[in-house]
Amino acid sequence: MRVRMGVVAASVAALVAIGCTGGKESTAAEEPAPQKNDQDAAASSFDPSRELKSIGAAIPLYAGARYRDDLTRRDEVMIRNQYGPDAKVYTLATDDSFPQVYHYYTTYLAQFRAFPAQSPYPPEQQNWRTLEVQLNQAMQDPFIPGESLNADGRQVVLQVAETEAQPKTVIRYIVTPPAAANVAAAKARAGAEALTAAR
Repeated sequence: MRVRMGVVAASVAALVAIGCTGGKESTAAEEPAPQKNDQDAAASSFDPSRELKSIGAAIPLYAGARYRDDLTRRDEVMIRNQYGPDAKVYTLATDDSFPQVYHYYTTYLAQFRAFPAQSPYPPEQQNWRTLEVQLNQAMQDPFIPGESLNADGRQVVLQVAETEAQPKTVIRYIVTPPAAANVAAAKARAGAEALTAAR
């Protein structure tokens, strides 16, 4: 009787084990990988350097930064409100520290005589660190001939900002068409004239 009970128990345990997996072993490798969204795949393959290089082959691009479509879409609203509806923004991100990225851009732009000399490292006692450069003005009169931006009227503003989370540093290239650039320049001139008149 005890032998029969042992055989029955072993048979039940074997049937339960077979029933749990459908009679075969399964592994994680056999599970199909989830399909990527076509929009995400297209966004990751987008390369803003083509657009920027069409404006000027010398526009600097930080090697450690990757284009982020999600950040670009978030920034578009703010940029279009500030620079006009035809403005475009390309947002890149990197986990490199702000001082590394700042050092790259300031030393690169130092090859242009129009870029004002500044320390290659940002001040340490600063809670929120940013860099903004109007590349059309800064990239003039280069030490290396032929490195200036094309004079087709489009303006490029470089913004570098340190973040409090991941990614550590965000890099924006804001491209404005000639008309928007002229309006922005006129507003800046009017503001400067008002400030001078107030003194």
